[in-house]
Order: sequence, then C-alpha cells, then structure tokens
Amino acid sequence: MDRKGQYQLGWRAQHTTAVVGEVLYCWGGGQKGLDVSHNSPTKRQCTSAIDAFNLLSGVWSSQPTRGTPPLGIIGVSCTTINSNIYYFGGWCGHGSCFYNSLNCLDTLTLQWKELQSTNNNSVTKRGYGHLIAMGSEGEPQQLLIIGGQACISTITEYYHQFEYKKIGGFDDRVRTNEQNIYNLFSGQWTVPFVSGQCCPPTSQFMIEKINHNKGIMYGGIMNAGVATNTVYLFQLLQSTVNWECLKPGPIPNDGLWSKERFAHASTIINGVSISPTLVVIGGRTRGQLVNDCLLLDTNQYNWMKIPLPDSVTGRYAHTVSSFAVDPNHVFLIIVGGAVKRELEDVGGVMEWFDTPVTDPNVTILIELGNINYLLFTK
Repeated sequence: MDRKGQYQLGWRAQHTTAVVGEVLYCWGGGQKGLDVSHNSPTKRQCTSAIDAFNLLSGVWSSQPTRGTPPLGIIGVSCTTINSNIYYFGGWCGHGSCFYNSLNCLDTLTLQWKELQSTNNNSVTKRGYGHLIAMGSEGEPQQLLIIGGQACISTITEYYHQFEYKKIGGFDDRVRTNEQNIYNLFSGQWTVPFVSGQCCPPTSQFMIEKINHNKGIMYGGIMNAGVATNTVYLFQLLQSTVNWECLKPGPIPNDGLWSKERFAHASTIINGVSISPTLVVIGGRTRGQLVNDCLLLDTNQYNWMKIPLPDSVTGRYAHTVSSFAVDPNHVFLIIVGGAVKRELEDVGGVMEWFDTPVTDPNVTILIELGNINYLLFTK
C-alpha cells in the first residue's frame, strides 16, 4: 500500500502483461517475496494472485485467482483471445527447470485451466520465447509458439527443421527456433512445416500480430549471446509457417535503422488510416541499456524515433502495452523492468543480479496523442 492506502504494484521483471477490455493484467516475473524453489506455499501465494490495472481509473489492485496456476513464472509468454489469457512455458526460477505447459486464465471468473500439462514431450520445455494467437479472420483457433531457451537434458525430440544451439556459459542450455502450433478446437499440438528465411535460434525477442495470420518478430539474442536488430515477418498458412527476413538495404528508412537489442518490450497500435505500427521501447545490448522508443510502420517499414525520457526507455525485461482511447488516440503503459545487471558474490559463487526499476517509475503511462500526426509529420 502507498501512503494513501492504495495498492501499488511492486517491482517486477521478466513478467507478462495483457490488456483485456479496459484492464491490464500483470502476472509472473521476478518480484519481491518470490520463492524460487520448485513449488512451495510462498511461491503459490505469488502465482495465485494477478495484478490488475484499471486503464480508466489508473488504479492497481491485486486479485486472487482460482484453480492451479502454472509454475513457470519467469520468462513465460502470453497472448489473449477475447476474455482469455493463454500462458505457455517459462522458467521455474531455479536450475534448468523449464516448462511446456499451456494454461488459460479466464479473466471473467479469474479461473485457471490447464490445457496441456508439462508432461507432453512433443513440445520442448522452454522459456524466453513467444506465444501468439493466429487463425481465421474471425476468432483465432491456433496458438503459435516460437523460439526460446531450453534445458538439453529435458529435450526428448529434436525436429529436423529447427536448430538447437548451446548457450555459452551454461552446460545444459540451448537456444532454439522450434515452432509449435496448438489447435484450440482439437486440443492437440502439431509441428509446422517451415519455409523461407526462418529466424535462427533466438531468445528474449518480441513478436506482435499484424493481422489474423501474419506477425512480426524483432531483436533478441542469437548465437554466442549476440543481440540482433533483424526484423522478420512470418505468416501461418494451414500447417506451414512462411518466414521473410527484412534488412536495411532495400527498405526506405531515411537512414534510421534500429539498434541491436534483447529483453526489450513491444506492442502494436492501429489507427483509422494507418498500417499496424510496431512500438519498441528499451532493451539491452553489449552490457548497456538501449534508451530509445521507436515506431515501425508495417506497411512501408519506416522506423521513426519518439523522444521519451530515460526514466521511461532506460530499462529492460519490462513490458509495454497499448490502449486506444479512440482510433487515433493511444496510451502506452510501461510496467516494471530492470536498469542494471551486476555480478555479486553469493557464498563464494559469482551470480548475476538485476537491479529492478522502483517507484515512482514501476508503472508509466505515455500519451502518444494523434497517431496519424506522429507518423506522417516529421
């Protein structure tokens, strides 16, 4: 609680946020009081609550959920369909304990439902990848999982169309570009065919949906821990994911191309007379923060920089969501993240620790104003 007795969201990193109607839901991630043991009453206390931010009143509240929440709480990915939020995978918080469970939270009842348990060995257990809902022009019927980090010892099947690259500094971890499709009607996983210029094994990237069966992927960490600024387009057609790699050369970008980054945040915004526009904020590269906010028009693929304070952009492992007041008037909601990563001595063993964003910058609202004006006036 703050001094006025109003609930405030504490520090959070590597979490998820999702907008359903007029509410932003925040779940998972590193947070104060989190017990990273496999499964304990203290950990269940964290996973059984979801934080809700009312976008009209600007007030946070903590809501208890019903049922059994997933244990993959860090680096978990999520997407929404109507009033449901779907969560896949994630890291338990200790060792190389990753999950491949698929869970659904009904925001009308705050009831958890496990759609697929972590015992399904056809899908690699992993975190730090991404989940997106795709399908017909009506209600999406498929969930597409892309990439992430996994534990070698738990991989039961290596698919020939994908790659699994060892991560330096870890004896038992790989990055992958594995892709999996979950059919919401049949309740079955399938492994798609892949065509075109598929992304390499990548983690800590961002993907957003452009239309019902087309998405965009940007940034992330690839081989040797190197960040990328590559943009990929992908399209799901029946059981095939077709990939296209965009490079600076052929794209008219007025000399502006984004920096390499990972652990950044993104959202997609739509206006009346504009193409879906990707918003990218923050991230890290080469041990440094990437302090910027960029917009990418997904029709012409022009990057545009929006000047924002370092207190907004100077973070990583955060989230950004968008909320349209009207078709041309959008707010961005930036939640959590970290500002610094350092080695600390823990009982004679050097371990990495992130310094989280703290009040008053845990939650920031940015009013973008007229999107058409921003994109077409320079």
